[in-house]
Amino acid sequence: MGGSSYDRDVYSSSSYSSWGTSSTSQAKLSSSRLDDLMKPNKRIKSTSKNPIVIVLDVTGSNIDFARLVYDKMPMFYGTIEEKKYLEDFDIAILAIGDYSYDSYPLQVGSFAKGIEIDSWMEKLVLESGGGGNKRESYELAAHYLNECCDFDKDASPMVFFIGDEMAYDKVKIRECEEYDIPVTDSYDPFPNLIKKFGNNAFFMLNKYSGREFDDEITAYWKKKLPAEHTILIKEEKAIVDLMLGVIGLVNKRKLKAIESDMLSRGQTKARLESVRNSLLELSESTALVTMDEVNTDLQFVKTKNRNNLGKRI
Repeated sequence: MGGSSYDRDVYSSSSYSSWGTSSTSQAKLSSSRLDDLMKPNKRIKSTSKNPIVIVLDVTGSNIDFARLVYDKMPMFYGTIEEKKYLEDFDIAILAIGDYSYDSYPLQVGSFAKGIEIDSWMEKLVLESGGGGNKRESYELAAHYLNECCDFDKDASPMVFFIGDEMAYDKVKIRECEEYDIPVTDSYDPFPNLIKKFGNNAFFMLNKYSGREFDDEITAYWKKKLPAEHTILIKEEKAIVDLMLGVIGLVNKRKLKAIESDMLSRGQTKARLESVRNSLLELSESTALVTMDEVNTDLQFVKTKNRNNLGKRI
């Protein structure tokens, strides 16, 4: 499964990329033919307590997210470890395109820890395709995760989709059969996905075609998932900060603490403001959950005290 920490540098930005991706990631993520190990005709399994799945849209307008995630993966992984956002976690990288237009609409890496994650990301084929119809095959990845991704029974998994379009309405049987993914009918896989991941399914939404947020697409994901689980990417370079923020909030870290963590790793106040605005709705939601738990605990204590008082009388 690899080491327990990332033993490589966080690659710095390159002057020729407006996204801030490095020349190293440009070179490392340059495969043109899919490695057999990345084909989806397999099962993947995590034995960790906190599995993380990252599903990258590698069509034209989103292709650089894969490079950004690769560049910053040591920082992402190291922050989770050092700040104790999670204990005992591993990461699987998937990539999607559009079945109707792309040669490799679903690519699947296995769960890994530490530097071994690099070897899976370096197998990705960044096709830069897609169909330009506001749809990509996110539903195919969701169905794959429903059927072919295994966790231990006490695990707390989390999945991030990163993209800018909508899914197709239902899984298509012929597509699943082509990749040997078990399927019995055409259906919307996202309700099952939400259940499988214990409600920890998130769509990190980029501006449509990199220009501006599309109201139809935003509304679609806010309806498809819990509304606060659609996280707007207002600055592409902030994608790793946003995922860290989501992980922190879900695991009861306060937004102020997450902002402090960002400042400690040298992020600008402008980046902090962007991330805060994108995470505010989720922050308010997780704060309400925490208060519900506190109120439940208080009610339990009051009931227990009343019962004990009755026994003394």
